[in-house]
Amino acid sequence: MLPSVSPTPPPPPELLFVDGDAAAARFLPMLRDQYCVTVTATAGAALQALGRTPPALVVMELDLSDGPGEEICRRAKALTTPATVLVTTPQAERVPSALAAGCDAVLLKPFAPNLLYARLGRLLRARSVDLRLRAHRQQAKSLHLREQGELLAARTNREWSNTHCPYCQHRGVTSFEFTSHRRAWYACLECKKVWIAHRQE
Repeated sequence: MLPSVSPTPPPPPELLFVDGDAAAARFLPMLRDQYCVTVTATAGAALQALGRTPPALVVMELDLSDGPGEEICRRAKALTTPATVLVTTPQAERVPSALAAGCDAVLLKPFAPNLLYARLGRLLRARSVDLRLRAHRQQAKSLHLREQGELLAARTNREWSNTHCPYCQHRGVTSFEFTSHRRAWYACLECKKVWIAHRQE
């Protein structure tokens, strides 16, 4: 009888962490416990890193010393297997440009470390569902709808096509972060305004 061989665990997901703020380094020890982390402080270095090793996840500050981070987001989403992008910023008014660049989620600074780790876990699970959907497009429609529901529930960015912007009256806004169980941040990609309003379900 052949001895049983335990399966080799999969390698940890690749994570690109882009932030020039020295204070952000406090997140790295725990991130390195779960991910293979590449750290950069500039947009230029981040774009080079994307070309070398396409990551599963990107955590990025929008304001970097050599320019805005939206191009990192666009490049990450244009990879053969698009990366999942979490944007961090202390400026809510910057969020519409990140949403337009394709980011998957937003964390407004400052935030507690456990919130970052929890959000990344949710995004990684959503990514897994998304990749399964891509691989099994031809499977039963019921499986597709169930997994699509799981994917939507895991993400925080939501489009509300019937909600009007209070500033320009454009129909269609995006919620990107919760302030409480009852209120959320919203953004209009038409006029680039952000506001807090009643949370929609």
